[in-house]
Amino acid sequence: MVLLDVGEAESTVAGALSALARAVDLLGAVDLDALDARSEMRLVRDVEVLRRRLDAVTDRLAGHLDRSQAYVVDGLVSAAVAVRHLGRLPHAEARARVQCARVLRDLPALAAAHQAGEVPTGHVRAVERVARNPRVGHLLPLVEDVLVEMARSEGHEGFCRWLREWERLADVDGTEQDAETTHARRSGSVVENFDGGFSLTGGFGNLQGAAIAETFEWFARAELLADWTEARARLGDAATDADLPRSAAQRGADALAAIFARAASTVGRAVPLVNIVVDLHTFETALTGTETVADPTGPRLCRTVSGVPLAPSDVVAAALAGQVRRVIIDANSNVIDLGRRRRFFTGSARQAAELTNTLAHPDGLRCIWNGCHRQRGLQIDHTIDASRGGPTDQANAAVLCDTHNRLKNHGWHPTRAPDGTWTIHRPDRTPTTPPA
Repeated sequence: MVLLDVGEAESTVAGALSALARAVDLLGAVDLDALDARSEMRLVRDVEVLRRRLDAVTDRLAGHLDRSQAYVVDGLVSAAVAVRHLGRLPHAEARARVQCARVLRDLPALAAAHQAGEVPTGHVRAVERVARNPRVGHLLPLVEDVLVEMARSEGHEGFCRWLREWERLADVDGTEQDAETTHARRSGSVVENFDGGFSLTGGFGNLQGAAIAETFEWFARAELLADWTEARARLGDAATDADLPRSAAQRGADALAAIFARAASTVGRAVPLVNIVVDLHTFETALTGTETVADPTGPRLCRTVSGVPLAPSDVVAAALAGQVRRVIIDANSNVIDLGRRRRFFTGSARQAAELTNTLAHPDGLRCIWNGCHRQRGLQIDHTIDASRGGPTDQANAAVLCDTHNRLKNHGWHPTRAPDGTWTIHRPDRTPTTPPA
């Protein structure tokens, strides 16, 4: 470390700020209309990387202010108050900068990745929120390698869901209390409105809610497919979302009406199907009660296929009353064997593809198209079309939303690597722009 006197330090700071201001001015002067589409996409990504690096610097400044207590020179009481005042920031943002700096002192690999622009600032903020949990915060350094790997590779929703799931499974007592509380607070009502219409409201625990959400998703998907069938009959492949006869809210209402109509005709016989993904260790320890705190370094899964996190005890209860089957996955989380149903789940090639997809995405089942996060109205289609000899099996299956499934048939080509990651190629065979 090179020690500078006050004058040299201030000169270095002035030079750095001047260079940064010039760089920002240069970027602001770029003629965006002169860029082609691919260059513009790359610019958005590259500027985002630089913004992350600058965020890391502002967090570092807040953290040093917290330790040096330089804020007392202005008669202020804390670093968060000083940062809030100097930047005219919301209190939550100022506090988050100081708190993140404190947390990152114990997570040097995450701090380095953030400083290098490899990890989004929102991911770091999510880690800071988990670190406030006194029952699991001290465990974060034990999983830092996995934490950094997930933060580098996952989008915000996926990373936050993975982090919440880890927190739930590491915080055994808190998870069970939350599950019991949400179940105890369940409610439901159908109320006639003043205008003669009706409103349906409800609140549910996570397992009960997951079963209801799964059923609703199937019926909503059927309504969406019906709308697309009608629109294509009128307009052919030129049909877009704007041509659908109903809004998403209207389809949702019709899906609920269809569920009640089906229930009225099958009372006592209808059983909703919910696929639950849980690793063997989590299931066995919840079943036997041999652990008080989940092993923070091991792989953990305990959620529905769609990504809803579940309490392990609820999964055990569901298993005792439902059906289970064996699913074997390889090192890259690809489903390589879907066993016969044995007093717990059901299965098919579609469900194997869905399981492979949800294991690859912490935020649950979603479209494989890079940049698309749609989780509703998904379809399973051949990566290599059946008309070209593509087999109807899990290895040749892709989970796509309706829009990208149609786009796939117009020159765009998704390919899956052995580790289960997808690359989307444009009609000219060049890959789409990767995320920062």
